[in-house]
Amino acid sequence: MRDFIPARRAASRRASAPGAKCAVIRSRVRRIGVLGVLVASTLVASTLAAAAGPTPDFNFLIDRGRTYNNQGQWEAAIRELDQAIRLEPHSYAALLNRGNSFRGKGDPDRAIQDYDEAIRINPFGALAYLHRGKANNDKGEYDRAIHDFDSAIRLDATDANAFLNRGNSYRAKGEEEHALKDYGDAIKRNPNDAVTYINRGKIYNDQGQYVLAIKDFDNSIRLNPKDANAFLNRGNAYHGEKKLDLAIQDYDRAIALNSRDAVSFINRGKAYSDKGEYDRAIEDLDHAVRLDPKDANAFLNRGNAYRGRGDEARALQDYDQAQTLRPDAAVALNSDGKR
Repeated sequence: MRDFIPARRAASRRASAPGAKCAVIRSRVRRIGVLGVLVASTLVASTLAAAAGPTPDFNFLIDRGRTYNNQGQWEAAIRELDQAIRLEPHSYAALLNRGNSFRGKGDPDRAIQDYDEAIRINPFGALAYLHRGKANNDKGEYDRAIHDFDSAIRLDATDANAFLNRGNSYRAKGEEEHALKDYGDAIKRNPNDAVTYINRGKIYNDQGQYVLAIKDFDNSIRLNPKDANAFLNRGNAYHGEKKLDLAIQDYDRAIALNSRDAVSFINRGKAYSDKGEYDRAIEDLDHAVRLDPKDANAFLNRGNAYRGRGDEARALQDYDQAQTLRPDAAVALNSDGKR
């Protein structure tokens, strides 16, 4: 009688037979062969990847694009963000930032295409509406801009920038009261933005509310004492109040901060004319003409200074040039031949 052999031992004995040993060896060889192919394939893939260079990281590309945008290097930003979009074609952040790059380089239509796609991907992102509104404002499409800013404000009513920009669109449309309200709302949300005070102060200047204008420009200068535009506009407010010496002091400061701005020389020249200091006025207006020979106001005001000095021939030459540059310049002259 044969002894009973447990199944595990029986299997072991079968495996120890010569034929079974060969099968085991062949199986191991096949596994080694497969592993060898896998190792070789991995090595080839690694070599090809190394030759092609490292795959750029998506977030790294976004960060580089933003940095170039902040530096005003629009083309460099677009190159980085193009790569990011190739990696992630439906990235809201990549499209939004590339739109900002196109807007920065002066291509609002191309920017709007990116903002449109960003909004399609994420219709609840306030920033895409905000920046598309800015691009529409750049194009003079003020109603579309206001519609976009409305959407941005509905999605994020805490963003002062949306109110500021909607105010800018209303001001461009001539709707000053709407603009003043938006600027006020922007200041409530961010009382430390110098630009909002300047923009509101400009409306007060236009309305002849010089005391309110000066208060806004004072705040702007307190927040950013190196902004030539704030001194220029406060000078205009003092000029409106007939405080010519204070106006000239502010124009001096504006010119010290930005000596390439023709408008500051024009306005200081006009202030000197109003004081009867025609030679100093002409000197400033000569400089303005050199800086911007296509500015009709420079010739118009220099004509006034020449006329004030009694040089009618030169005054007429400047008036003619002003009208050539801007056909409505004659309308700017009253019956006394002054602006």
